[in-house]
Amino acid sequence: MTLFRSVLTVLIVLVIAYWCSRVLARQWMKSSGSANLQIIEQLQVGQNQRILLLKTGESHYLIGVSQAGIQCLAEVKGDFETEPLPPAQEGPAQFPFQEIMEKYLTGHSKKKGGDQ
Repeated sequence: MTLFRSVLTVLIVLVIAYWCSRVLARQWMKSSGSANLQIIEQLQVGQNQRILLLKTGESHYLIGVSQAGIQCLAEVKGDFETEPLPPAQEGPAQFPFQEIMEKYLTGHSKKKGGDQ
């Protein structure tokens, strides 16, 4: 019976840790902004790699963040809402940020293809 209790205790601790990390991530997203700099959206593209859509003043920028450093990918034109993320849903979520990335990547690949 003690082995069962030990396994059950470990499982409960893991579930609580997962739940706490989700709550803290939501709180971080809400408070990750100021009057001059605000994270509109972010997309996890690798284990330690993210792409952020930042707003500073009236300008919007795509920023790449990885272990190697932080890099400005592009200045993005458009009007973006700064509403909180919608609740999690079944299936792949379609955010405007993903559409922007697809447009940027397809436009970027066309430019490279024309130079060859």
